[in-house]
Amino acid sequence: MFPEYIVLHTAAFTGKNCDRDMIDQWHKARNWSGIGYHFVILNDQHDLKTDGEIEIGRLTNKAGAHALGLNSRSLGICCIGHGDKFDFTLAQYKSLYGLIEQLMTEFSIPLDKVIGHRELNELAKNNIISSRYRTSKSCPGSKIDMDAIRNTLSQSHSLVKDEKAEIDLQSKLAMNNAIATLQKYRGQFPNAQDELDEFINHPEIISMTR
Repeated sequence: MFPEYIVLHTAAFTGKNCDRDMIDQWHKARNWSGIGYHFVILNDQHDLKTDGEIEIGRLTNKAGAHALGLNSRSLGICCIGHGDKFDFTLAQYKSLYGLIEQLMTEFSIPLDKVIGHRELNELAKNNIISSRYRTSKSCPGSKIDMDAIRNTLSQSHSLVKDEKAEIDLQSKLAMNNAIATLQKYRGQFPNAQDELDEFINHPEIISMTR
């Protein structure tokens, strides 16, 4: 499976100690092979585990069981808690943003394909999936603003790009300085002139200095 979408969910559970293993039991009780989500992000209601901790569900090369009509084309992330009653914790959001950014990069998933479960209705409306896969669920919950999540991801993604551009510029400046130093002192290496020219004029070196 090569995922095209990331779908966000809520566990819709207000009790304590909900985690990957509990959801795995729920899904097996439905005669599924196991947990349908690829990732689970814990909240602050677990006695033994950490708020924001990420647990692995299904492997990312396996189709999930979390979004009918999109299971074979998406990765499912479930945040513990009940999104209709409470917002995610700050630690959950921090882990969520980091995880989504990692998955977007790893699988080349664009920002507009990071969606909440309820937004499958928009996909059905636009004939991306069959209308029979429309959902009545509010998942990941009425307290969860998907536009705000995408906006935060967009800003974070821009910062990463800016930082990369700055690093690239610094690398080019450092390489140019190194080449200038070699040129300045090349007379001290009379037996290595051909090698120096070959190095300085190598396509990879040229691409790093322009």
